[in-house]
Amino acid sequence: MNRINQVNNINKTNNINAIKPKELRRAEFKSKFEKIKSEQVREHLKNIYDKIVEQSDKIGEKLYLKDLIEYKKLVREFLNVAVNNSHVFSQQNFLDRRGRHRVYGIVKNVDRELSALTREFLNEEVDRLSIIKKLDGIKGMLLDVFM
Repeated sequence: MNRINQVNNINKTNNINAIKPKELRRAEFKSKFEKIKSEQVREHLKNIYDKIVEQSDKIGEKLYLKDLIEYKKLVREFLNVAVNNSHVFSQQNFLDRRGRHRVYGIVKNVDRELSALTREFLNEEVDRLSIIKKLDGIKGMLLDVFM
């Protein structure tokens, strides 16, 4: 009977040790997945940025409405991808000293390089964006007159 208990204890010990490597493998997979996702996002942003530069050169040569609309679309896409992938929202629940429930929402900057790239892009494109803003204002006024 004593020998059977020893065998049962060995099996329980092996099961406990088998769980830890699974957790480690999940953590490793998650970190690799995040790295691959980050690289794909950077590559996508680089492609969009190259298209924006090409489009801004077209606008610099001659200002056509079609080119301006495409430029706005590319800028919107660039900013959308950059903002959605550079910050993570997390929520923390806890009790304060008086026992009251507190909820804090925290926005963490995940990729500082991505944020820096976005800031640099905005600084370079301020002049063109102001032109687009003025054109949108004129378009709005024309629609008001038309209606």
